[in-house]
Amino acid sequence: MAIPDGSIRRMRHALLATLLLCSASAFLSPVALAKGDGQAIGGPEKGRPVAGDPGISSMVVMDRPDFRVLRDWAEPNAVRRMHNHADATYHVFTLLTGQLVLTIEGQAPVDVKPGDVVELKGGVMHTFKNTGTVTATIVEVFGKAPKPGLASGETPGRP
Repeated sequence: MAIPDGSIRRMRHALLATLLLCSASAFLSPVALAKGDGQAIGGPEKGRPVAGDPGISSMVVMDRPDFRVLRDWAEPNAVRRMHNHADATYHVFTLLTGQLVLTIEGQAPVDVKPGDVVELKGGVMHTFKNTGTVTATIVEVFGKAPKPGLASGETPGRP
């Protein structure tokens, strides 16, 4: 039985996301993640506050045509309102520090602990709360649909 090309692409993206998350949680300190194309690295002070969500900040670590990596921080008791990532084809995250309760629309809340890797369907509504006593640090990887006319993984202006 042949696997459709789209499924192979999704599997490659999921594998890449898993590798990025495992690398981040296993080898990187809570302060420095990765330097990608000269983008900022650092702690929560480098992140931008998320509008409407006091105590939540976010920073783009890497943004490529087919995936994006974010680093987020949630202060103790901070709540990320119910939201989705409408353009995400997949969404995988890992918790580096802290403790969260994650609620996915239509499902029971679940505890997320450091080192846990969570996969969400692209575009699904979800919310989380930091239930711990320290700032939670999260690394997220989102798949993006390829732009028309570009091969998967191809970057505009690059050979």
